[in-house]
Formats: sequence, C-alpha cells, structure tokens
Amino acid sequence: MNKIISIMILFSICLAANSFASEYILPGQYKKEKNVPVISDRGYSFLAGKADGGKVNVWIYFTDKGVFRDAEFIEKAEVVYNSMSAQSRQRRAKNNASEIRFEDLPVNDQYISQIEGRGLKLRRIVKWLNAASFQTDLEKLEKIKDLPFVLKITPVASFSRPEPPESEELEDLDQVPDQKRDIHLLSYGASYSQLEQINVIAAHDSGFSGDGIIVAMFDTGFRKDHLAFANIISEGRLIAEYDFINNDYETANEEGDVSNQWDHGTKTWSALGGGWDGEIYGPAYGASFILCKTEDMTSETPAEEDNWAAAVVWSDSIGVDIISSSLGYSDWYTYDDLDGNTCVITNAADYAASIGILVCNSAGNGGPAAGTITAPADGDSVIAVGSVEASGYLSYFSSKGPTADGRIKPEVCARGSSTTCASPYTNSYITTASGTSLSCPLVAGSAAIVMEARPDFTVMDVRQALMLTASRALTPDNAYGWGIIDVIGAMSYMYVPDYLQGDANFDGTFNISDAVYIINYAFVDGDSPQPVLEAGDANNDGEVNVSDAVFLINFIFIAGAPAPPGYDPGN
Repeated sequence: MNKIISIMILFSICLAANSFASEYILPGQYKKEKNVPVISDRGYSFLAGKADGGKVNVWIYFTDKGVFRDAEFIEKAEVVYNSMSAQSRQRRAKNNASEIRFEDLPVNDQYISQIEGRGLKLRRIVKWLNAASFQTDLEKLEKIKDLPFVLKITPVASFSRPEPPESEELEDLDQVPDQKRDIHLLSYGASYSQLEQINVIAAHDSGFSGDGIIVAMFDTGFRKDHLAFANIISEGRLIAEYDFINNDYETANEEGDVSNQWDHGTKTWSALGGGWDGEIYGPAYGASFILCKTEDMTSETPAEEDNWAAAVVWSDSIGVDIISSSLGYSDWYTYDDLDGNTCVITNAADYAASIGILVCNSAGNGGPAAGTITAPADGDSVIAVGSVEASGYLSYFSSKGPTADGRIKPEVCARGSSTTCASPYTNSYITTASGTSLSCPLVAGSAAIVMEARPDFTVMDVRQALMLTASRALTPDNAYGWGIIDVIGAMSYMYVPDYLQGDANFDGTFNISDAVYIINYAFVDGDSPQPVLEAGDANNDGEVNVSDAVFLINFIFIAGAPAPPGYDPGN
C-alpha cells in the first residue's frame, strides 16, 4: 500500500511539474540604473583624441528593453523562441540552454529611433548586450547621455593584427611528397604534416571530416573561387555569407575593396576546411560554412568590435556550431581589461558559448612576452589558440597568458609557423603563412571533427576534451596552455564528473525533483539521469526504473527510510 501511495504522489508531482514547465528564465532585474557618469573621463578623452574634428563610433547601452513585468517578458520570450531557426533550437537544447533569457530579447526599437532622430547614424544593434553602435559627432553625445534610457556610452574598439614574418623553416611545397591513398584515405600534399601533428589524419581515415557541423569564419573576406573551396561550393555547403563592412551578401572582393581584402580570410578558411586532393586539406573539409566579412583592410585598425559582435548574433540565428576568429590588439582596451568580463567581444563570445557555440580565437602574435593575449581570447569559455612550429616548439611570436585575473591562456596549440594554406593571389596555388591566425582554424576544424564524432558532447565537453588530451595536459602553462591537441584523444575522451548516486538531475542534492526526473525518464521518454545513467540508481539494484523514484519518495517523506548510497548527512 505504501508503494502505491508513493507512486500516486509521484505521478501527481510529475503532472504538476510538467504543467509549469517553461522555456524561459525570468531576469532578476528588468531595468538598470544609469551609470554616473554615463561617459567615463577616460572614454571621453579617448573619443576626443579619435575625433580630431571628425566622426567617432560609440556604443550606447540601454537601461532596459522596454519590458518591465514578468508577463511582458514571457510574451516576448515566446515570440523570440518561435522565430528561432531549427538549427539554433537544436544546438541550444543539446547544450542545456533551451530557455529564452533576457539577453535574447530584442533591443527596444523606440530607443534606436530616438537616437537616430538626434542625428546619429546607426551601425549595429547587438541584443545580447542591450546596446547599439552609432557614428556621431562628439558634441552630440552631450544630449544623448541625458536621455533617461541611456545606461552608458563607451568607444567602439578597433583592432589591428600584426602578422609575423615567415619563419626560416619554410617548406618548398613542390618538394613535399604526395601522401598516397594506399596509405591514407586522402592525398594531403603539403598540408600533411600540420594535420599529422594534431592527429587529424587518423580521424579522417576513420571517416570523420566535420560533416554536419556548421562553422562560421570571421575574417577579411574570402576568395571563394579558389580550388581549395570547390567542393564546398559545388556541394552547397556554403550556407550563408554576409559582408559587415559593405552591408551586403558578398564576402569575396568587390568594387571598392583593396586587392588584398580577401587575403587573410582565404588563408584561414582553407586551413580549416579546404579540400583539394593532392594539395591541401583542412581538418573539417566536410563541414558546412558561414562566411562573415568583418575586417576592413582599408583601415589601419581593420577590425571593429561592433561588426564582430553583430556577426556572432547573426551566426547564432542561422544555427552555427563553431566560430573561428582572429583579431589583434586594440586601440581602446588595456591589459587590465583582459579579465574575461570587460571587453565587448569577450562578453559576446562568452554568451555565445553559454548557448552552445564553441568560440575559437587566436591567442595573438605578441609573444614572447607574458600577458600578450588579445580579446576575446581572454574569455573563460573561449578556446584561445597558441602557435607551435613543425618541431612542436612554441613559435616565437605566439602570445602568452595569463589573463588579467590570473587564468592560464592559451588553452591549446597547433601549427602556426609556415602553415600550408590557399594562396589568395590565384585560384590554383598553395602557399604558407604564419601566425596564431593559422593555428586557430586548425583547432576549430579539429573541434568540428570531435563534435561530429561525439554528438553527446556539449561545447564545454569539446573544449575540455581538447584541453585534457593535449600534450601538456598534466603541466599546463601560459606559453603552450594544455599543449598541442590530439584529435583522436579528444574523440575518445571519457570524463565522468563526481556524482551522487540518486541525484538523477545532477544538481548536487536529493529532493523530489530527482524522483520526477526518474519517472519522466522511465515513462515519458525524458532525459536519462546525469551525468551518467548510474546516477539514477537510487536503490543501488543496478537498474534505473520506477522503483528508484519510489525509493527517493520514501526517503524524502518517510522518517527512517533507507537513504540513497550517495547521501551524506554531514553535508
């Protein structure tokens, strides 16, 4: 009889829990108080120096999104959820981030209109930051800062990327022996050694190529007609592109671009996903791609952070899985800002990671000094990538950590010295280039292979697998991070975190929600207990079924009932 009563109680609880299930997380605060001052002295001085009688680009952050009550938020959240792409929903669900958050709601368009009405030119809107960037005369900011909905105003940072010269170990590509198919599945040409160093060849031989994974490239532009990309184009795996410089849908060179506009992006894309038999393969030669033209080579500081941040939000809307990016050194941020919480693009990158997007970013080319990483590589959820030579030794230029708050950076390394890539000067040549800009796409492409091979992994699982199977995983430091990645090792990685037997939902406690979780698993095809099935075996009989839920109900409601094996009354 007690067992029947327990089951009845349990089903009642399950019905109640399911009826109140939600797809949103209510914010703790709908409106922030204005900063005092709205523009810091440092910010104003910086903008005054940049203006020099001309225009400046600024971020204007807002105090709210025009939503002030839970009911209003829920209504907006439903609209946002219904407008999501299927790929974006699936990715978020896989990464336990299905709920709509305050960051996902759109910026209040009335605020944008009021600012535009005062003569400022809109550049980008970034809903995750509740901010928009504008171009303006400096003096107009005096009136804008007094608007009641303006939280703060900061400069839009620009970035420049110093490229290291080619190292002396440059290979003669004509002398690199072809890798025959009787040895491997593919013929790699000069790209063989950089892939062999990170154990990609074995993954390719096992049939993995990043198939089904969507990778976004953030760069200067792309020579799409190069033979390295022919398969991507012919197979329809270039699924979207956008030029954030000219605001159109063409990422190759176009009228008004300088001739070298597409140089850097052509090299990085080919290193990651190129596929030209006998000449070059990237790790993820079977992936699908989104191309984002985010850097203007006519400028001394070609990368502006508002374009980068807008590109992340746009890529998310399409359903991207991985972002490969390389920026440089900012005219606005200082080392103290590289704490994982200050730089605009770092915050955007970390939010992307929180909703299931793996962000790989070059560590920078500022070595060998310590503390020379760049944003957004300082993000605590970003994979910052350093560079090594063919020998495995650190490239002299590879930037080093730590972050301003003392965390180890980079996370991992790959070949960034004389890396084989497509030549941007012709459609049918291969060249080499150096920089963490080249090691980064090798790691991002490798991450795509791991995602394909391990669909059970979240993005943080992929990040952890790459780090903890790398060459220096036992002795990480601020030069190599956790070391040179090992793709096969990461694919095979098995990590079972500490768990409590009976804590089925993995929240660290025993309560009625664990019983609900088990009954949903047993009867309505719910998720399995986390992090391993054994976590749901509350009665320790080797199986997970309704008896475990009954066991938990008795433990919770009946004094003196047996406790789950993982229960510690002292904690």
